[in-house]
Amino acid sequence: MKKIIFMALLTLPFLFSMTTSHAEEALGENIMTRKERIKEAFNNLRADNLHILDNFYHPKLKFKDPLGEISGLKEMKAYYAKMYENVTDIRFDFSSLSEEGEDIFATWNMVLKAKSLNGGDEVQVTGVSHLKFDTESNLVIYHRDYFDMGAFIYEYVPVLGSIIRMIKRKLGH
Repeated sequence: MKKIIFMALLTLPFLFSMTTSHAEEALGENIMTRKERIKEAFNNLRADNLHILDNFYHPKLKFKDPLGEISGLKEMKAYYAKMYENVTDIRFDFSSLSEEGEDIFATWNMVLKAKSLNGGDEVQVTGVSHLKFDTESNLVIYHRDYFDMGAFIYEYVPVLGSIIRMIKRKLGH
C-alpha cells in the first residue's frame, strides 16, 4: 500500500503539469489576437449586428475618417448603422497588419456593394487604419481611417463621378 501511495505521489506533479499545459493550450486557442479581432470585427459587422462593437470599441472611443470625427461607442454605433443601412455586401481584404505596442496599423482593400452607390455594383477602396488598444480593457480606444474619398464615393455618384474621372484623366491619373 505504501508503495502505491509513493508511486502516486511521484506521478502527481507530472499529471498536474500535463493537465495545466493542456488547459493553457485550450485557453490559448480560444483567445483571439488583436489582429484576428480586427479582421473579425471588420468582416462580420453589418447593420443588424452592431452589438459586436461592444466587445471591440472602448466606450470612450475617438474615431476619425475623411467623413468626420466621432467620440464614444454610442456615436460609433449610430455612424455604422447609418453607413451600413444600404450595404448589401462588404468585406475587407487585409494586406498587412503591423503591431507596435498598443498600436496596430492595417492596410486593407474594402469591397462594398450598396444600393445607393455605383448602381448597386461592387466598389473597391484601398485604405489604412490606425487602431490603438486601451491597455486595461484591451478594447480599441482610438481608430483613424485614411482613404481616398473620391475613390469611395465621389467617383460613383453619376454626375460628380464623371467630373472627377475627367479631372483625373487630365491630370494623368
